[in-house]
Amino acid sequence: MEFHQKEIVTPLGPILATADEEKLLRLDYGDAEEKGDLHKKHIRAFLDKHPVIDNGDTELLKETEKQLQEYFQGERRSFDLPYEFHGTAFQKNVWKTLASEVQFGETCSYKELAKNAGNEKAVRAIGGAMNKNPFSVIVPCHRVVGHTGKLTGYGGGVDKKVYLLELETTP
Repeated sequence: MEFHQKEIVTPLGPILATADEEKLLRLDYGDAEEKGDLHKKHIRAFLDKHPVIDNGDTELLKETEKQLQEYFQGERRSFDLPYEFHGTAFQKNVWKTLASEVQFGETCSYKELAKNAGNEKAVRAIGGAMNKNPFSVIVPCHRVVGHTGKLTGYGGGVDKKVYLLELETTP
């Protein structure tokens, strides 16, 4: 099985996308030098493969770049990309809940997300799951805020979180 990577230029800096022939495997802020080892580790851990990664432009990576560009230009409100979650059962449940229930331009608190994911007391664990989100931007952990509305940590940095939330709420 071949794995492919593409550095996608965005207003927030490069985003590294890694995919196989059928689906995205990771999407993280940073370039190949910065995030490449993380992506290889992910593939080994969850797919039990020793990845050989090329920098080929597959149709899926081209479509990922196109949809991200449309999002950053304010032309797209949701993503239609094939991806598969790899993580613990709890993490996958949290990420699926976030992706399906917190819509463009909306926010929710960690506590609300915990409740919607079926465990109201798992607020700290929700934060941990957000920190390990394998699909920056398209699984919108930037939409999760503190219970007072305060912008708390974000894997890409709070400045990126502010940018994304403003992008989604500015007409």
